[in-house]
Amino acid sequence: MIKENNIRFADEAHKAFYMELSQKLKPDVYLRSLIYTLGLCHDTRRHFTSIYDHSMRCIKPEAVHMPWQTGTSLKVTRLAFQLFTDTAPSAFIGGIPDIDECMCYSVSDIFCCSYAPYFFEALFLRYPDYID
Repeated sequence: MIKENNIRFADEAHKAFYMELSQKLKPDVYLRSLIYTLGLCHDTRRHFTSIYDHSMRCIKPEAVHMPWQTGTSLKVTRLAFQLFTDTAPSAFIGGIPDIDECMCYSVSDIFCCSYAPYFFEALFLRYPDYID
């Protein structure tokens, strides 16, 4: 674990990713939590532009169906989407709700992985007004 400016990072690559994009994109709390969360995992860092469109300032929900996704990167992606949109956007691709996909956004489904301590950090970044 690495700590800078009271933010805990999983490793140097996570920290460098977050710092670089934070400086470049000048994020609000929504985007800051998205960048932080997607920066946790090598796969989501490498495919950031497949997950987020900076020019449109929007996520790409179809990213959950990309072949590069792993079980862990899906957890990271779904939490990032949830923090950015307050919804389960990949559950509504094509306009028809996918209940199975929606259930993948449950706390128990997302937080059951080694990144859980950093997921809490992402929550703090998204909701800074509620931190003591």
